[in-house]
Amino acid sequence: PNARLYLTRGAAVRLTARQADLYVRPESPFPDERVEKTLIDSALERGKRLVDLTEDDLRSHVFGALLLKRRPEGLPALAGRVRDALISRIEEGARTRTNTRFLHTEPHHDDVMLGYLPAVVRHVRSATNVHYFTTLTSGFTAVTNAYMVRLLADLDSLLDSPDYRRRLAEGYFQPGDVSSCNRDLWRYLDGVAGNDEEIRRDGASRRLLRNLLGVYADKKPDALRGRVVALLTYFENAYPGKKDPPDIQKLKGMCREWEAECLWGYFGWNCDHVMHLRLGFYTGDIFTPEPTADRDVPPVLEALEQIKPDLVTLAFDPEASGPDTHYKVLQALTEALRRYGQKHDLASLKVWGYRNVWFRFHPSEANIYIPVSLNMFSVMESAFLNTFVSQKNASFPSYELDGPFCDLARKIQIEQYRMMVTCLGRDWFYDHPSPLIRATRGLVYLKEMTVDELFHYSRQLKQATENA
Repeated sequence: PNARLYLTRGAAVRLTARQADLYVRPESPFPDERVEKTLIDSALERGKRLVDLTEDDLRSHVFGALLLKRRPEGLPALAGRVRDALISRIEEGARTRTNTRFLHTEPHHDDVMLGYLPAVVRHVRSATNVHYFTTLTSGFTAVTNAYMVRLLADLDSLLDSPDYRRRLAEGYFQPGDVSSCNRDLWRYLDGVAGNDEEIRRDGASRRLLRNLLGVYADKKPDALRGRVVALLTYFENAYPGKKDPPDIQKLKGMCREWEAECLWGYFGWNCDHVMHLRLGFYTGDIFTPEPTADRDVPPVLEALEQIKPDLVTLAFDPEASGPDTHYKVLQALTEALRRYGQKHDLASLKVWGYRNVWFRFHPSEANIYIPVSLNMFSVMESAFLNTFVSQKNASFPSYELDGPFCDLARKIQIEQYRMMVTCLGRDWFYDHPSPLIRATRGLVYLKEMTVDELFHYSRQLKQATENA
């Protein structure tokens, strides 16, 4: 009795009658974004180009009928306007910015890669750009006990070698030594390049040993061996899903951080351009606490002050549609940007909102479409499988695909390209004067915003969540 079930707009997005109710009232506008969505959906349902749609096509669609009644421009003019908008977004996505300081942010360590890696690669190619990659949570929940057993077994086989004993005596494994951290990274990537599993194991084991020294007080070889044996025993006997003690959480998180450093090392960025903020709200509890201004915002603000970016990226999901962490990170980032704006002019700062395997943009919601070639698909697959080794068999897989997340990201990008092939016609791509466009077989959707637009969206999202 008296129970209620609340559906957010994100949850009700496929309830057509509920969505239509927002627009049937005479006083309600029929905005341009709804015009775009209606015409794109009609084109996709009919398998027609936008410019080939007829009024009969629209009358069979609930929003199409409303559009014909509420917008005076006429179908040919509206369809032509939407077509031109889609083309401009693809052309904008093909453009490479220069002299830009990028701050790429992500809730989890593979969110940027799965969200918009083709855009990163395109902008890395210009030496005038500078990139920083910042993960805001530790990400330890994504690391399985079986994976830790594998890493520790590799280290166990190398720990008594003369090379490791010499390096340990020389202080090579000192935590926080950026130069040595980079050498770990280069060693691992040399193994990737040479397809040499022994060299890869050596690079990863060096970093794991460095991490052990950072988490525990063990310094001497015998103590380290005892620690490795104890950890192996723990991970072999802990049940999946068990909440790990703080030291284990930290160690697992450092393994994820190593993977992120390997990824961006692929593209020439050393460890000092990869930042790990480990915000405190991320606890591993079933219900994690909300971010706080005193605990979670200062690390983000410090990163902004250090980097002084021209462009900031962030995961831009609707109300907690993907992992709850995405929403909490968005709120921490928004508050940090608000405080940053008290000392700096934000008028020229741009924000790129991205989505990945957990949720995706409708074409009408995004305003930059990044072309993706077959070559880029190969780069993404190779980079993911060789760096995010812990995620080859993900702890939290998607219902959409039984396989590594890079395959799902590829699937989504191909689907988004096929939407545009339908809307614009295949010949627009095949006959385009640019080889980049002709080579396109996938698209990444991004939403570019001003900081004020981000503040407005974040405020609305927070109010909707709190009211529910």
